[in-house]
Amino acid sequence: MKSGIISFLFGILFLQQFSSLPNIMWCWALFSIFSLPFLPRYFNNVLIARNIRIIILFFLGFLWALLRAHWVLDVSLPNELQGKDLLVTGVIASIPLADNRKQRFEFNIETIEFNKQKIDSIGKVRISWYGKRGGRFKNKSKIKVKAGQRWQFWLRLKQPHGFMNPGGFDYEGWLYQKKIRATGYVRINARKKQFAKKLDDEANGYSMLILRQHLYDTLISITSENKYAGILIALAMGERTGISQEQWYVFRATGTSHLVAISGLHIGLLAGFIFLIVRRLWPYCGSAALKLASPRVAALSALSIAAFYAALSGFAVPAQRALIMLSIVMFSIFKLHKVQSLLVLSLALLSVLLLDPVAVLSAGFWLSFAAVSIISLAASGRLDVDKGWRIWGRLQWRISLALIPLLIFLFQQASIVSPFANLIAIPVVSFLVVPLTLIATSMASFFPDLAAILFSLADTILNALWWFLSYLANTPVSQWYGVKPGLLVLCLASLGFVLLLTPKGWPAKYLGFFLIIPLIWPNTHLPKQGEAEITLLDVGQGLAAVVQTSKHTLVFDTGPKFSENFDTGAAVVIPFIRQKGINKLDMLVLSHKDNDHRGGYKSIQKEFEIHRLVSSYGEKGSEACRAGQNWVWDGILFEMLNPDESLSYKKRNNASCVLRISTGKESLLLSADIEKRAEKQLVEERYEQLKSTYLVAPHHGSKTSSSRAFLEAVDPDYILIPVGFMNRYRMPHATVLARYKGRHIPILKTHNSGAISVLLGSVGQKSSSKKPDEYRKESQKYWNSHH
Repeated sequence: MKSGIISFLFGILFLQQFSSLPNIMWCWALFSIFSLPFLPRYFNNVLIARNIRIIILFFLGFLWALLRAHWVLDVSLPNELQGKDLLVTGVIASIPLADNRKQRFEFNIETIEFNKQKIDSIGKVRISWYGKRGGRFKNKSKIKVKAGQRWQFWLRLKQPHGFMNPGGFDYEGWLYQKKIRATGYVRINARKKQFAKKLDDEANGYSMLILRQHLYDTLISITSENKYAGILIALAMGERTGISQEQWYVFRATGTSHLVAISGLHIGLLAGFIFLIVRRLWPYCGSAALKLASPRVAALSALSIAAFYAALSGFAVPAQRALIMLSIVMFSIFKLHKVQSLLVLSLALLSVLLLDPVAVLSAGFWLSFAAVSIISLAASGRLDVDKGWRIWGRLQWRISLALIPLLIFLFQQASIVSPFANLIAIPVVSFLVVPLTLIATSMASFFPDLAAILFSLADTILNALWWFLSYLANTPVSQWYGVKPGLLVLCLASLGFVLLLTPKGWPAKYLGFFLIIPLIWPNTHLPKQGEAEITLLDVGQGLAAVVQTSKHTLVFDTGPKFSENFDTGAAVVIPFIRQKGINKLDMLVLSHKDNDHRGGYKSIQKEFEIHRLVSSYGEKGSEACRAGQNWVWDGILFEMLNPDESLSYKKRNNASCVLRISTGKESLLLSADIEKRAEKQLVEERYEQLKSTYLVAPHHGSKTSSSRAFLEAVDPDYILIPVGFMNRYRMPHATVLARYKGRHIPILKTHNSGAISVLLGSVGQKSSSKKPDEYRKESQKYWNSHH
């Protein structure tokens, strides 16, 4: 049975490797052709019958995942409706996340109208509602939406689209997991006086969501004075939007993020507490106690409360797994049967996969089941765990070590201090903070003053714990950053760590040291002497590029900052640099002061040692970039062509740093946001230096740039345009694209190609004008946009 469940899992995983979805009818036909003829002939042979069942379960897993994928992806926003004003009716399907700029929420669409014609619903979408005048709307007061309300909006929607970069977060995959089929915003149009209208305060069929919203509002009010209110609310109901970026950093650095996910630890504690209380009290219930045994009543009670708690948390993957495992254990108690832990884990895995096969795309799925598997191995005696009081510390040490390969694979980082942090944090949170929080939550609607006291007590305990966690997080060796391994390296390293944790005398125990070597010392690709790899990152409507030679690294611009909690320096540039195995930057160039070019700088500054900082506008601690500056790294010539210090620029775009990178035969020109005036000056004074094999389009293809004279001087073989999908500036401009095409220059845009990489060849080699690599095409999955 267990091998069949693993085969079912592998079938689901196999589909996730496809770049496009196969036709489901062909798959059913092939399944029938290859599997059914074997059934009557071989099922008398036990071994062959077992293998055939495993193969069939593999195909069933594949088909189940395929069916779910078609069910979600076959419903899509028509291309012709992207960016159009749509009159949409539906229900707020999540607790809104609000700040002083916007409200963001999920919206279940019921009806769509375009030009007074009905359009088929596309299901769930993700909506932002931006305010005016510093986050306030026309009536100067916030219009707040709540989960479970029915609204009618004027919306502008677009199909799911996100950044695509090596080492980066797959936003499109995340939207697919959540069944979100479009993103967009509320269209505030002066000509449409009623751009939003509330139709119903409580829509039918959303009772649990409405309850969660009510509880969330109550907890926000009660915990408003608490320093760690976001963490307390996360522990109470799984809503983690109130946790700050600084707090998330501490959790990641100490390997304690799991503490704020409602998982087996919290659900198990609650269920165990209810089980013990009911079992003790049930015998005093008179005649009822004679009809039902106390263990059975206790098991039903514990399961019911745990199910309610899991529903209140939104049924995340860890909560699903924990509730399913608890259900199996409680059912065995009810039936008075003992169940093996490995069987419980296998059935939980199968149940999660049947409920949602796309759970395999979630990091929480793998971390949750991996951690429980390690605990099961320890409990079975297969791992070397001490007896007595030391078992707790040793178990934490082994869980942390065994999860390192998976953490490096998923996040390119793992916490070194995790065993020490969890040794203290788990008991403190589990036995002090969580009980206080749950008791306070249960009282919040009826006895708010008493609940506030309990929350304050939990907050005080968290404050003391936070000092310890912050100290560990800020130690120089708190985290290990690694290059994302391939699947083979991941499997070998995971096996290696498990072998090292086995008891003394276990066969091949010390083989584990050799198996983890590829993870610790990965074989990273470095350019050779005389080569330069330049990657134009996909940061939306902005610019960020990384230049790597054999011994040096330069970052040119850092992309935009979207909010206090999100910038492309942290979301795109840092993961890419980590994925390359780079630990320091030799130079960072900030071409000019616009947010879309320098927005991610602060995040990168915090993360890496920067040997030289260069800017055109006097960034603190920077040198000035000036035309005429040049240097050579590893046989590669770097030349700064702009700005000219003898000139004054009315527009700061024209004062942008312009950098040319050359091997002698091939070159690339990073032109930032220069416009026609700066282009004219460059053509007049540096005509011979402008010739380049690759041109990063000036000002994202704006109509204010890319003059004919400039294009003639550069004469590129390829033009690379850093541009956002359906950006509000409508860049690149149609006239500029026509100008490029008129010169028969191939064009690559980051919103279509993802990160674009160019390898400039060695000095003296014949230029081949090799087509740049496009990350979106190389790493395309079936859920990714095909724009």
